[in-house]
Amino acid sequence: MDLNRPIPGAAGFSSEQGAAYGWRGRIGFITPSAVVENNAYEFYLMAPRGVTIALTPMGMDVFAAGAAEDFLRRLPAATKELVNRKVEVLVQAGVPQVVTGGWGFEDRLRETVAKVTDVPVATDIGACIDAMHAVGMRRVAMLTPFDDALHRHLSNYVANAGIEVVAARSCRTAEFADFTIAPLSYPYRAARSLFHSADGADGVWLTGAALPSVGMIEALETDLGVPVVSSMQAMFWAGLRLAGISARVAGYGRLLREAD
Repeated sequence: MDLNRPIPGAAGFSSEQGAAYGWRGRIGFITPSAVVENNAYEFYLMAPRGVTIALTPMGMDVFAAGAAEDFLRRLPAATKELVNRKVEVLVQAGVPQVVTGGWGFEDRLRETVAKVTDVPVATDIGACIDAMHAVGMRRVAMLTPFDDALHRHLSNYVANAGIEVVAARSCRTAEFADFTIAPLSYPYRAARSLFHSADGADGVWLTGAALPSVGMIEALETDLGVPVVSSMQAMFWAGLRLAGISARVAGYGRLLREAD
């Protein structure tokens, strides 16, 4: 058995799905969304044998005023739900409710989790920063489903980690106001156009955990000749690392193909 071979997606799922099959690693995933679709699907596209995900949706509005503090209030209950499912790692999805809290908000997040459990935790924004460092990205073209105000929060946040956003664009359009059900050609073409218009970018960052992304990362890297990091790809990578699972997964970008 190839332990690092991803579980086939969708109708091709093998019998190794379900709670009993997280014998190698169980990753807990806290998402702000009320409905979870892309996060679970993309995880299992990439997942090695024996690694499963348990998801808890918060159903919160991450764009509302005070979203950062609202998130912290909800976090203990979500953490307890996943700890009760015996997860070994926690991953927090969603950048708006963290970056609007300012640099250092991740410390408050970790302190909140630590009051409930000693299970290690990764954040969406933290995983993206670590991933961009790992593949040598320092000047990035950033594609998101967010607005200009949130782009400023994101740019200021990652600047604290030595990453400069040289170009930012929202991929949300009237045609795909619900970007979560857009075809992969949509973020692919938007990211390609953004990169070509950027001045001196050394990589592409696709942030927004519910944005379809991982299925086209390999093609985008090949066509642009630079590394690509997406939220779901980076969170998956961070979750494996925290769980002590060493797996090189082909087909989803340099980050996973060359993972340590």
